[in-house]
Amino acid sequence: MSSKLGVQNIAHTNGTNAMTISSGGATTFTSDPFNSVIEVWDYGTTNASIANATVLSGWARQTSGLLPNKNGGMSESSGIWTFPSTGVWSASIQFNIHATGAVPWAGIQIFQTENNSSYTNVRSAYTNIYANGTYSNLVINYIVNITNTSNQKIKFETNTASNVIVQTTGSGSASTFVQFIKLCPSV
Repeated sequence: MSSKLGVQNIAHTNGTNAMTISSGGATTFTSDPFNSVIEVWDYGTTNASIANATVLSGWARQTSGLLPNKNGGMSESSGIWTFPSTGVWSASIQFNIHATGAVPWAGIQIFQTENNSSYTNVRSAYTNIYANGTYSNLVINYIVNITNTSNQKIKFETNTASNVIVQTTGSGSASTFVQFIKLCPSV
């Protein structure tokens, strides 16, 4: 036996509409039931030489062009990222670099803390730069379950054999950037 419920609106008992269902079956919510967040941040405005173990700071939220920025709320202070709400988040970085000479290895790492103090490396990506003027691009994605926004944070840190030059927004495009997407509530 099957049953069918036919409605156009689902509302609270006080009459406040929660969602509407069109004749074609498409559902529209009055507010975002998933509290999703999408943000893109660019690194710096001029190319900068950085050393090993540099925590990348000085990010700027991008809201121009076709870049999505929905329910923004991420914050960065001295390279430490704070999440605006609990949930499962995708945090990714594109790290574009070059050097004035050969660099046997250069990398970017994602560190996390669960106590707002001690950080652990959770993801790394490496490349090498074989000659002056050679460029390299690294991308890391990390899915993290944030259950405590006061204590659980991340940071992006370099790990290089020698100084590298980070390609920044000022070079004409967003060469080095991070993006954060809230996927769902905490699990």
